[in-house]
Amino acid sequence: MKPLPIPETEQLDAMVNGSIWSLLKDYTKDVERVDFREFITINRQKLVYYLVVNPNMAEAYFNEQLKANTIATHDIAKAWQEGSIYFVAWMDHGRPRNPRRFKTLAETVAELVLVNHGMY
Repeated sequence: MKPLPIPETEQLDAMVNGSIWSLLKDYTKDVERVDFREFITINRQKLVYYLVVNPNMAEAYFNEQLKANTIATHDIAKAWQEGSIYFVAWMDHGRPRNPRRFKTLAETVAELVLVNHGMY
């Protein structure tokens, strides 16, 4: 078992790559019964900065969710672009609820990652 706290770079990589549970296996014995938010110390500002510095990760995350979200249109968070503005909204039967606007891809992906991890 690795000592806590979990390095921020590992946290950021796991959040963007969808591997939080794999990461936690190295830091706790009972992954199935743990609230991962007790171990994850990342905030929006750190996540946005990470995605600005790693634009390929932001673009890959955005494009992957676009593929997945063409199939599902209910009870999911979805991001899309209209012109130079990005949006993130919770989808309810194909309709966006309370869309939020963002000027950059990094901010958009950060919002989507945080929503998908229950950290919005």
